[in-house]
Amino acid sequence: MSSFHFSPRPNRAADIRWQPWDDAAFDRARAEGKPILLAISAVWCHWCHVMDETTYSDADVIATINDRFVPVRVDNDQRPDINARYNQGGWPTTAILTSDGEILKGATYVPPEPMHRLLTQIDALYAEPERRAAIAEQIASRKSHRAAAAAHGDARIPLDVPARIYAFLDANFDEDFGGFGTEPKFPQTPGLHFLLDWWARYRDERTQVMLSKTLHAMSSGGMYDAVEGGFFRYSTTQDFSVPHFEKMLEDLSGLMLACARASAMFGDRELARVAIDVRGYLDRTLWNAEVGAYGGSQDADEAYYGRDAAGRRASPKPYVDPVVYTSWNAEAARALIVGGPLVASAGAEPLAWTRRGIAVLDTLWSKLLVDGLMCRFFDGQPKVRGLLGDQAWSAWAAIAAHQGTGDTLWLDRARSLVDAAGELYDEATGRYLDRIADTAAPGLLAERSGPLDENSVMARALLDLAWLCDDERYRRRAESVLGSLGELYRRYGMHAAGYGSAVLDAVAPPLDVKIGGTGDRALALRDAARACAAPPLRIAADPENTQAAAALCRADACFARARTPSELLDALSHVPAFA
Repeated sequence: MSSFHFSPRPNRAADIRWQPWDDAAFDRARAEGKPILLAISAVWCHWCHVMDETTYSDADVIATINDRFVPVRVDNDQRPDINARYNQGGWPTTAILTSDGEILKGATYVPPEPMHRLLTQIDALYAEPERRAAIAEQIASRKSHRAAAAAHGDARIPLDVPARIYAFLDANFDEDFGGFGTEPKFPQTPGLHFLLDWWARYRDERTQVMLSKTLHAMSSGGMYDAVEGGFFRYSTTQDFSVPHFEKMLEDLSGLMLACARASAMFGDRELARVAIDVRGYLDRTLWNAEVGAYGGSQDADEAYYGRDAAGRRASPKPYVDPVVYTSWNAEAARALIVGGPLVASAGAEPLAWTRRGIAVLDTLWSKLLVDGLMCRFFDGQPKVRGLLGDQAWSAWAAIAAHQGTGDTLWLDRARSLVDAAGELYDEATGRYLDRIADTAAPGLLAERSGPLDENSVMARALLDLAWLCDDERYRRRAESVLGSLGELYRRYGMHAAGYGSAVLDAVAPPLDVKIGGTGDRALALRDAARACAAPPLRIAADPENTQAAAALCRADACFARARTPSELLDALSHVPAFA
């Protein structure tokens, strides 16, 4: 039985003799003198399904691929490291590669007739020795350029980053419909969290307008499933009215937490209700009880989601991918642990949210941790060890679990994981690589890549550990990472929002809540701190104080002390906006 996932509707894509991405596929391409056809798809992807049903079901295309190419099929969710190097602007990605893994031609969805012409042209080109020699020269030039682009960045953190990224978001804000940009319109979840991080510090009216208008536009329009709950992946229209219907754990977790944070910041009970409803969808639909974590996604199905509740009950549900992806589950766990206390006033039970988040993290540590590092996914066994995003999100979620419960187990786990992830740190660039360095890896995987988003999450985990463990090694490493990214982020505009949040943590760090004592009184103080969305807080036990009390501090200078939750909340309410 094929291990590849194809469209759930009738198709002949399995007639193509697909191979997984591995050394054997590249060895075969070299031995047979054939180019590689790389298809990057995803189980939730509508146009990937269409390509299976049309292009990859065309008899001429099937025959040409099988005869003249080495076909390799990759799942984007399972191999984000491959996708990062070869994606051609969306899914499906169609890339024709040399036997060394260099890109000859790239596209996304290609209909049958244009695909057959493309394959025929590439086959003829690749068969000519002179053309192949010219291609080899071009490839050598590309490699030299990529190596130069990977040079070490400035070691200093650029202090203007948050203001620049705020300006990017402000300039792209849609005054009429909310959100950022035009169509298609994506949620821009990291941008929302950057604005939440900004408002928690500076509390300006403009930021509140951008956040409230966007979150309400998405949750009250076509981007939200009013029948079964949960946000769809994006809107094909500027006004959020016509969604693309897949639902992704990664997006849902970030938007659930964004709604929870905004609800607590602005006293917005409707957004709290949305956060609670999203959590309900996650538990009803994506929860994989056999493994003890969330599956990755639910398929797009325009006909199904166009029906009312009664029509859906009578129809087969769109496919749910049961595979457990580490970074997405870690993000979900963190969203549950952090978000639950923020929506308690709307009826959520923070303890239940925290317990579910802890259960997810326990699954990651018990099923996906191999030789000190997290694997990418679990489909009966853990696979693809050592990708940066999985280490960074898991560590940051474990820190949230420690701050949410006071359990030192989670601090120890976070610290051990970050220490093991030192294997990914690259002295040459001053940042983390997205995967364990391997010069013998096939294709572009052999080259170093230090991605912005994953490094930003790791930097935030490092900054938290530096404070929690009083260990300057973590702070120096975080500053190295953020400094090395100081030029890279300029290419991304508003899409560098995650980096902006990390820099905010470095240059305008959260206030510190140090809780002394044990027992119910100390727990009540911790719960009060967790229910506060602004100012931003870091929570830790104070081993030097045996009495149940909370000290509120900034840069090791404590300026308030509280013995009861009400005293703590009163002190927090009087903290002025950051200068």
